[in-house]
Amino acid sequence: MTAAAGAALFADDAQLAKNLPGYRARAGQAEMAEAVAEAIDNGTRLVVEAGTGTGKTLAYLLPAMASGRKAIVSTATRYLQSQLADKDVPLAQTILGRSFHVTVLKGRANYLCLHRLEVAEGATDMYTAPKIRAVREWAKRTQTGDIGEFGDPSDGDPLWPRITSTTDNCLGTECSLYEQCWVLHARREAQAADLVIANHYLLFADLTLRESGFGEVLPGADAIILDEAHKLPDIAGRFFGQALSSRQLRDFARDGRAELDSLGGDMPDRRAQIDTLAERERAFVDTLADAGPTQGWQELASDVRIGARDALIAALGDVERGFEAVASRSEGMSNLAKRAAEMRERLATVTADNDGDRVSWLEIRGSSWIWHSTPLDVATPFARAMNTMPGAWIFTSATLSVKESLGYFCQRLGVFEAAEKILPSPFDYRENALLYGPQRMPSPSSPDFDAAVIAEIVALVSAAQGGAFVLCTSYRAVSRYGAALAEAGFEPLVQGQASRAALLADFRADENAVLVATSSFWEGVDVRGRGLRLVIIDRLPFASPADPVLAARFDAMKAAGENPFMDYQLPQAVITLKQGVGRLIRDADDRGVLAICDPRLYTARYGPIVRASLPPMGVTRQRASACDFVGALTPDATAGAS
Repeated sequence: MTAAAGAALFADDAQLAKNLPGYRARAGQAEMAEAVAEAIDNGTRLVVEAGTGTGKTLAYLLPAMASGRKAIVSTATRYLQSQLADKDVPLAQTILGRSFHVTVLKGRANYLCLHRLEVAEGATDMYTAPKIRAVREWAKRTQTGDIGEFGDPSDGDPLWPRITSTTDNCLGTECSLYEQCWVLHARREAQAADLVIANHYLLFADLTLRESGFGEVLPGADAIILDEAHKLPDIAGRFFGQALSSRQLRDFARDGRAELDSLGGDMPDRRAQIDTLAERERAFVDTLADAGPTQGWQELASDVRIGARDALIAALGDVERGFEAVASRSEGMSNLAKRAAEMRERLATVTADNDGDRVSWLEIRGSSWIWHSTPLDVATPFARAMNTMPGAWIFTSATLSVKESLGYFCQRLGVFEAAEKILPSPFDYRENALLYGPQRMPSPSSPDFDAAVIAEIVALVSAAQGGAFVLCTSYRAVSRYGAALAEAGFEPLVQGQASRAALLADFRADENAVLVATSSFWEGVDVRGRGLRLVIIDRLPFASPADPVLAARFDAMKAAGENPFMDYQLPQAVITLKQGVGRLIRDADDRGVLAICDPRLYTARYGPIVRASLPPMGVTRQRASACDFVGALTPDATAGAS
């Protein structure tokens, strides 16, 4: 078969209808598949927005898998990787009538490191010993070394960083267990596979390695397909910059003590240097007690903080020299000396003054910090990085366009000379969805705004009898609106009460549930049917201009004669808003009300741009009309109608 033959399955769709119960032909899906096939066959670039319900996953999988060429599919999260591997790829194989060698490749923090497990076993206490023994038993059975088989590597358990590796602490070919390495095994599997399912973080780690000339993570491929592509520009900013975190320093100190213990604990001077480093890191944290969650270094750089930073750099230098002197004792000691040198150099780099191309800033969370040096332009390095992997590049998402244009996405990411397609959702939004914009709302900057939003939330949720998402732009709003709903007699699910997965499970289990949440629930959440019939958004999701990276980027844009608000802040807000809006209608039979409480949707000069970027829904400014519409969708009302 060829890529074109895979696309042709959507024209002669007998195989699709046979293997997909309730399959409906969708013109947009067929058009996307044809464009994907053309890009793969010609090794060109394609950017395609495929509205909710288009069926974009099969539209790229069938041409890619039928092409006979090696492909990498990259998506945003490990959850979506699993969905592709467990559901979508097996379906595509059934439709195509043949099997393919498919593998899932994750970042190294997802795989057990046997060397670090040995070190951890030598430094256990009464609390960690039972779990480490359980890991050792699992290690004898696993075929992949994927920590996800044993537990959740994202749950914050302090055990995971002790038994997994990072690029900093991996011993590489010097490791005595190198040939048994699960990361190495996974990468060899990827080299042999027809289709590799990766994620965006892994992709960018690979691109930055390739550009530096220090190797690669992913295999070469003829086609790279990037799903959930709207996330790429922000991820690119992290990977094309540099960062150093308190966690890296604390992990280093822990690893240093464990290595010293494993060698008999006979080097008190080295341990003292590690202890001094830990003390200097804590002293630096103390200087940040009155700092905000994100601030530019230029704003923070007082004499006290500069002195604490310099003392931290000096402590890293002392550890580096001390461990170099005993590096011959073990590969672990040699690696620790190298890590200390790299962290010292990185700390000096990320704390350098802004130079017009990069901004130095601190992300502070309680007693932890991450120091970033972030490029203001990611388009140039990304365009350059794409050239290190020639072949087809296909970018797709349900939310890439602003007012029927993909220009903002392409310019921001440096994707030029690409074919572009905007394919609308096949769902009947005009008939099934109603956009409600409350009249006479105060400005979001008014002290009366929250009270007005609460009045709308309570009225709408009461009419809907639940089945609602209340999506907020701040944690403060989540807390306030959640409390107001509780006072009104509801029992809302509020972000922070439980894990994201647990909240969603509870929401799905109750058709009348109400969930109040912020950014992490604006996308990647799929609730179909009448269980979600109302989505309320408090404000247009503009990023704060106080963000140090945005502030520096805006200054650079102004200097270049650009308009930061219209050229950057507004398009980004529109794409984020479209993600939130996309939670409402997830199936052809879904119906519901979308309420956007921000009056700027109608009063601001840019309001028409925002409205024109949304699906073509019916519109009302009357609360009674919105309540009547959603009231007819309640389980009681639909049961009576039947």
